[in-house]
Amino acid sequence: MLWKRIKAIASWLHLWIGLSTGIIVVIVAVSGCVLVFEDELFDFFHSDLVKVKETGPVRPVSELLCIAQKKLGNKKPVTDIRINEADRSYIFSASKVNKKEKMSLSYFSQFAYREDVYVNPYTGKVMGIIDVEHEFFNVTEQLHRQLLLVKPVGSLVIGSSILLFLIMLITGFMLWLPKNMKQLKRNMSVKWSAKWKRVNYDLHNSLGFYVLPIVMIIAITGLVWSFRWWESGIYRILGSPGRVELMRTPPKISSVVSNNTGNTLDNILASIQKQVADNYETIGLSIPQKDEQSLMAFVYHKHSSDGWRNMSYFYFDRRNGQQFDQLIHSQKPLGLKWRNSNKDIHTGRIYGLGTQILAFLASSICASLPISGFLIWWGKRNKKSKKTS
Repeated sequence: MLWKRIKAIASWLHLWIGLSTGIIVVIVAVSGCVLVFEDELFDFFHSDLVKVKETGPVRPVSELLCIAQKKLGNKKPVTDIRINEADRSYIFSASKVNKKEKMSLSYFSQFAYREDVYVNPYTGKVMGIIDVEHEFFNVTEQLHRQLLLVKPVGSLVIGSSILLFLIMLITGFMLWLPKNMKQLKRNMSVKWSAKWKRVNYDLHNSLGFYVLPIVMIIAITGLVWSFRWWESGIYRILGSPGRVELMRTPPKISSVVSNNTGNTLDNILASIQKQVADNYETIGLSIPQKDEQSLMAFVYHKHSSDGWRNMSYFYFDRRNGQQFDQLIHSQKPLGLKWRNSNKDIHTGRIYGLGTQILAFLASSICASLPISGFLIWWGKRNKKSKKTS
């Protein structure tokens, strides 16, 4: 009797949460399907920007920075540099967030500019510039994360909908639970010879069950970008503080200051490359602002021995190029290893093509569940209205 009451409550929650959040879930799931293969698709459609041939020694990064900055103009200072593998171009990024008074509800009001310059590191040729704010895959990501609304509003709407979706997944599993073996077999299969309403019901019932674990992981990792308290909670579950400090040692006040910013940047990159050898996919340099003393660099390594995204951090004094701190992947707490890997887990990229395909299939089925669920409800509704008439 108690179980029947619980299932009745679960059924009510499952129905009305599904009807109220269905459209958002479909949008998030469909955009998620695209983002699973974002890197591969971007490289395919922008191969003229991304791919380069090794035609000699790599030019100093300070020289390439000057070339990129000249292309952008002095009013758009470069804020980040990504040094990629030998057959790929370097990326110089410039971005500026608008002041609150200039923002509206639209995501497109958040930035004054956001541009990436692709430069051939061997020739110094500018391969092209992408307006990141309006680029297709970025727009898809912002639709996925915040419905193309400003972050405080959009991430709250998406996050709240996904929290409700988690409840819907749990209640859906409760409704799926069979009474006996005969019903178990029925709940795990589709009777293709039946009428379309029965086929639709079976697809909703069985496919929802099969993708449940994967979709739960996708939803749990996705909520990290919506709610700080959710992110902090996972950190604590993994034995880390609510937020892990990346830089452990602040830069010391030094009397040694280099007058040549270009040479300092070149020396910093050379120091990182010496430490990591050829074991990197990308080295990222965050160009400090005028009032900042430290330069932070991150390295995406090619290989990982523990299954997490292999990422390390290096810290340099911007005034003289001296390294004062580092956080190597093997030294990171479990919480930070997870946080650095969260996007790869979310998109299925964590273990390569196999898990990407699983994430893609799960997202595709997830997009279909609100639609098939709505059709089930609509069919029952019409059936009841016919009986009453």
